[in-house]
Amino acid sequence: MKFNVRKWFGLKSLNENGSKKLNTTQKENVMKVWHIDSSARNEQSHSKRITQQFIDNLSQKTSVESDSLNVGAGLPFLTDTMVGSYFTPDEQRTAEQKSAIAVSNDIVKSAKEADVWVIGVPIYNFSMPASFKAFIDLLCRSKETFTYTETGPVGLLDNKQVFVVVTSGGTELGSEVDFLTPWLKHCLSFIGIQNVSFVHADQYNPEKDEAITQQIEEMTNSLVN
Repeated sequence: MKFNVRKWFGLKSLNENGSKKLNTTQKENVMKVWHIDSSARNEQSHSKRITQQFIDNLSQKTSVESDSLNVGAGLPFLTDTMVGSYFTPDEQRTAEQKSAIAVSNDIVKSAKEADVWVIGVPIYNFSMPASFKAFIDLLCRSKETFTYTETGPVGLLDNKQVFVVVTSGGTELGSEVDFLTPWLKHCLSFIGIQNVSFVHADQYNPEKDEAITQQIEEMTNSLVN
C-alpha cells in the first residue's frame, strides 16, 4: 500500500494573536511546536479540541510555528521492507526501501526540529489508538532518535518538552487499568525526553472544562516565563 506522505503533515505560523504569518525578524524568537493528534474522530473529538486550545493559548503568549500531524488519518505499520531499510545505509537503499520509510523520515525530522510537542491521545480500550502505536514505531529509530552504547540505549532527543492531552470515557489516569500513560512515558524517556506533562481530561465530561483550562494556562505559562 502506498501512502501520501503530505496527507498527515501541515505547517502554519502564528503571531501573538494567532492570526498572521511571521516576518523574518519574528522568526528569530519563534517557538517551534509539533501538534500531534491521534483521535479517530474529527469535529466531535475532545482530544483534538483540547490540543488546539493548548496551541491557541500558547500562541497568545509567544510567537509559535505549529507543525501538525494527524496520526488519526492512519499511518503505515512496520513491514519487513521498512525494517530492512532502517538497517541499510542511505546510499545503499533501494527505491522501494526509500519509499517505505518516507513517512518515518518526515516524522523523525519533525521530532528533531520542534522545541515543544503537544500530543492528543484518547484512551481506547485501556490503551492507545492503533494509529498512535504506529506513530511511535515510526518515531523510535536507532541512530535517529536513540542509539546503542556499551552501557545500553541512549535517547537523542533530550532537549524537548512534551505536553500530552489524555482523554477517556471511563478510564482514570494513573489507575491500574491505565496502560497508556506509563507506556508513553517510558517510550519518550527511551528517546531522551524526560520533561513530560499530562493534561488530565480523563473520564471527561463538560464540567471538567474549567479544570482543563486551568491546567493549560499553568503549562503554557511555564513555557514562556
